[in-house]
Amino acid sequence: MKKHLYAILWVICVAMGFYLPSHAQSVTIDPSNLTAGNAIEATSTKKGILMPRMTEAQRNAISSPVAGIQIYCTNCSGGAGAYTYNGAVWVPMFNTAGITYSIGQSAQGGKIFYVDDTGQHGLVVATADYNASQQVKWIAASNINTNAVRSGIFGGEYNTQRINEVQGNGISAALAAARFDGGNYGDWYLPSKLELLLMYQQRANIGMGAVTNTYWSSTEVAAEYGNVSETAWFLNFNTGGQSSGAKSSLYRVRPIRRF
Repeated sequence: MKKHLYAILWVICVAMGFYLPSHAQSVTIDPSNLTAGNAIEATSTKKGILMPRMTEAQRNAISSPVAGIQIYCTNCSGGAGAYTYNGAVWVPMFNTAGITYSIGQSAQGGKIFYVDDTGQHGLVVATADYNASQQVKWIAASNINTNAVRSGIFGGEYNTQRINEVQGNGISAALAAARFDGGNYGDWYLPSKLELLLMYQQRANIGMGAVTNTYWSSTEVAAEYGNVSETAWFLNFNTGGQSSGAKSSLYRVRPIRRF
């Protein structure tokens, strides 16, 4: 009963706050007087509605946010402004075209290591290897041509899809990357040869400066016509050396995603 009384008093206070300063502003709480389709309606020529204001850390500390909840973030990495929770992640509500990113920034589920000329799109790397320290083979079973030979920026996404389609079930580097769900994103993949090299070049900015592991790329070494490819590209973070090796070798997996 007390909760109902408090709720009624709060609504009355809100209504009085809109009404008293000027008859040109009001809040409608009577469902019979609402514009069709509205649950609550406010009008004013002098005031606005203020969302809860908080920092990114405070926003992320909200326990079990409900889809549709809205706040104003004062220092979010995606830019200050209004955000809503879509059931999986917090997303900007307005003017996302104006948001830019920088290398080393924590955003999009990990650490950004590449940004295109617009500043709005690029690549982000996961903050940890697949399954802690587990090493996996590039292949799921026996050697097979996957045609996952793209080596440039964003090429790893295509390669990963091709590898998983051709190889099917069975753990492999590409499948391990695709199963990753860091930051509640479901589009992680195994980096291409160049994407892996860009990761290495930015290692000091993405928390991998002390890493000495060897990582698989998704780029297969194309075999001559009529032959089967038995090798793929990898990169040793201890030496910076990038080379090709047997697909049956055991190396680490560090997933990435594009945004």
